[in-house]
Amino acid sequence: MAKIKELDDLDITEKETSFIKSADMSKAKKNKGGRPKKDASEKASEQIFINVTKDEKVKIESVAKEFGISVSALCKISLVKFI
Repeated sequence: MAKIKELDDLDITEKETSFIKSADMSKAKKNKGGRPKKDASEKASEQIFINVTKDEKVKIESVAKEFGISVSALCKISLVKFI
């Protein structure tokens, strides 16, 4: 019995050929998942650094934890009031 090397060597109908080709997942484009990328205008690219005492840092972290948000988010929310 001869081995079949190519799909073209098979004696099958055109319908079967298209089904076999569509079932071939090796060349399928995979979905990366995750959220879409932000536009450049929405992306936060700048940083601000501040110095605080140990006690201030502990207090800021505890308030952020109490609200269930990050320290960064707490600082942004707090600064919006003054801008």
